[in-house]
Amino acid sequence: MRALFLAVAFVACGAGAQAPAPAPDVSWPREVKAKDGTTITVYQPQVERWADNNLSGRAAVSVLRPGQKEPHYGMIELAARTEIDKSADLVTLSNVRVTKSNFPGASAEDAEKYLATLRGAVTRQTWPVSAQALQANLAIAQARAQKGLAVKNEPPQILFRTAPSMLVLVDGEPALRALKEVPSLWRVINTTALIVQEPQSKTFFLWAAGRWWQAPQVAGDWKPVRSVPEPVEKARAALAKQYDPLDSKDAAEIGTVIVATKPTELLQTKGEPKLAPIPGTDLLYVTNSANDILLVLGAQTYYVLISGRWFTSKALTGPWAFVPGKSLPAEFSKIPADHPMADVLISVPGTPQAREAAIANQIPQTATVQRDVQPSPVQFDGGEPQWKPIDGTPLSYAPNTAAPVIRVDPKSYYMVQNGVWFSATTPAGPYAVATTVPAVIYSIPTSSPVHYVTYVRVYSSTPTTVFVGYTPGYYGTVTTIDGTVVYGTGYAYPVYVGTYWYPPPPTYGWGFGFTVGLFWGAAIGGGWGNPCCWGGGGGVYVSHHHHNNINIDNSYNRWGNKSQTVTGPRGNTGQTRQVGNTTVAKGAGSNNVYAGRDGEVYRRNESGNWQQYGGKGDGWSDVGTAQSRPSASTQPSAETRQSLDRQHESRETGAQRAQQARQPTAGFQGGGGMRGGGGRGGGRR
Repeated sequence: MRALFLAVAFVACGAGAQAPAPAPDVSWPREVKAKDGTTITVYQPQVERWADNNLSGRAAVSVLRPGQKEPHYGMIELAARTEIDKSADLVTLSNVRVTKSNFPGASAEDAEKYLATLRGAVTRQTWPVSAQALQANLAIAQARAQKGLAVKNEPPQILFRTAPSMLVLVDGEPALRALKEVPSLWRVINTTALIVQEPQSKTFFLWAAGRWWQAPQVAGDWKPVRSVPEPVEKARAALAKQYDPLDSKDAAEIGTVIVATKPTELLQTKGEPKLAPIPGTDLLYVTNSANDILLVLGAQTYYVLISGRWFTSKALTGPWAFVPGKSLPAEFSKIPADHPMADVLISVPGTPQAREAAIANQIPQTATVQRDVQPSPVQFDGGEPQWKPIDGTPLSYAPNTAAPVIRVDPKSYYMVQNGVWFSATTPAGPYAVATTVPAVIYSIPTSSPVHYVTYVRVYSSTPTTVFVGYTPGYYGTVTTIDGTVVYGTGYAYPVYVGTYWYPPPPTYGWGFGFTVGLFWGAAIGGGWGNPCCWGGGGGVYVSHHHHNNINIDNSYNRWGNKSQTVTGPRGNTGQTRQVGNTTVAKGAGSNNVYAGRDGEVYRRNESGNWQQYGGKGDGWSDVGTAQSRPSASTQPSAETRQSLDRQHESRETGAQRAQQARQPTAGFQGGGGMRGGGGRGGGRR
């Protein structure tokens, strides 16, 4: 996959202006010197609760007494008051109270001494902390581990071409409506493309790849034409940005346009397929295609990766059958991490890349949103909501409106717009920002077209704000029972077409995929709560952002100054700097010690494995080995690798957002992105 680079630069102005005071250092860990010379190292707190201006959580600590060579590690539970400066991304923790501690392997007498030392030193401090880091950590603490969900995996129609072609999708059978701007024409409204019909000749015209095409039927044989009837050209000018122009950098090379009315994917090669070996495996890959196509040498079987799902066939022309990830040939996991096909490892169960993607799929984008924000008005096509039941729940949804409106009971209605929940007592509103969401909404299954709203959460609220977030599922990703992440549920949802077309979330036809490094995927602007929709008179075209990083694309930016949130590239750097009598500990990358909910202390080593602290003399042992200490707690809160991985990912996410907030030049970059559904030379971009 081709790498992308998206950057936004903010140029500093005003040479000669007085330099601002240096910002407090928010890096971790912190060191504190006790009166008796004991060195206390406090690792980044892990937040459990943050309401109003009160915070509680836990932190890993180490205590090194004078004359000792090795520190003793432990964990503390703490509470603090928070003073928040949002514009500076700064939270100051004050009135810190150490409520409880545990030092594995320490005697009761030593544990009491450690606790007394901590209370005497740590509680005198005020701690500057990044608000973004705290919010990322809080969101993870409150997030539920995403269980693998059952999805549909029936293969779509998969076409193969060896010449530059373009795939155009129509959502079901063509729905023709009179075009208000040009009354002599009809428009196919259930597609993002501009397709019109001239009624007298019954000829269809399509604008794609910078020119007009015509065909006797929508699913017919499309041919390029040099001229079209005057009303057709007038329609293109009148509709302006109310359609997808289907541009392509290879537009001049495209010789074929394929219009499909059912879920379809287009595989393409530039000429006949060219194959090359993947070192260390019995696999070949197709080198002259933008699609992920592999050939297993022994079986002489092709595999293709589409929307995170594997399909197999004896020939590139099909027929294709779904292959569960756990049934893939063992050779797939041997693909080198630096190979051009390494991106597919995200979709191979058990690989580090697949595990990272599953973790990233749980990391929320968060924001603090003003409670006085106003959503776009809710309007139902036909005037009244056409309620449809949501299977397995007492809920209903209205398919005949642009936003996902859900009826909980006759006096309770909920809706999501741009990652924020709203509630009302009538279907059309008025809607106000919701401070809580009924738990039953989070039981909406993948078989429902509004399943994506289950990935939007309200974490906490104040009288003026709500702290909210959404995970990438809001943009269409799903963690499967195989433990891999796919795009789309695979369900072919019913399509609403009336005066307007309101499309349900798709799975196929858009070239969705993922790439190694930052977890990338495609997104519709505003999540699926803001889809494209057209009526007979045109409508509003909402661009399909097929090159978006779903961990970076931020729906909350659409609320303007009513929300505050920062995102940015992965990074965890720190500098040794004095903050009062507290010093940032030795350099970057050392913030790797964690306090478990079970009272134990864990660290993540350089290879990404977890170790548990057993006390002086026992040191660190790998989690899950016979040498690791049993948990001090017999409760089911004992840490698992999955929960520790989530804590690590939240710490990394918080660090990258804090770093971005403090950089004079902001920028996003990543190791890849989405390819168009038409493959090379075409497709939906």
